[in-house]
Amino acid sequence: MSRSDKLPEQSCLNAYYTSGDFMDTFSVSMKGRDDLMTADIRVLADHILNADVTWMNALLRARDHVVKPLGLKTTDDLLQEQSDLPFADRLPGDRVGFFKIYRVDENEILLGEDDWHQDFRLSIFRETGDSPRVYASTCCKRHNLFGYIYLALILPIHKKIASTVLDNAVVQKLAIA
Repeated sequence: MSRSDKLPEQSCLNAYYTSGDFMDTFSVSMKGRDDLMTADIRVLADHILNADVTWMNALLRARDHVVKPLGLKTTDDLLQEQSDLPFADRLPGDRVGFFKIYRVDENEILLGEDDWHQDFRLSIFRETGDSPRVYASTCCKRHNLFGYIYLALILPIHKKIASTVLDNAVVQKLAIA
């Protein structure tokens, strides 16, 4: 079961975060999931972010319908930029789902998007060892009043999505892409 957590000190997201930014972190145990502990971090990120959660997909479609007239990027806009490369070959600038890759390390991938209302980064950080965990941390830099309003509106849904996709990741079979 996932839990609200603290950003690991070793995460590169610490260098992105500044005072006044929104930050949250959720984590889940990977104990007994050697496949997740040894998978390429890009494959793990795809496994987490592209979980088939019906209600989440319906909410994303509704979000896209509402925000498109406001000039925000939709998931369809971003998916059109996705590469055909296998996930393990994707580099900064490529995408995992509709998230742009900013950095890839052995146990962390930094994803995100920049838009006129806010920029955000998502870190998927894997901690191995005796108590293996995977952390999903989000940092948002809001640029204007709309960025603050937008984040306030989506925050309850964001928290539910973050915990749900982590919980699903540790119970669903890993599909190697």
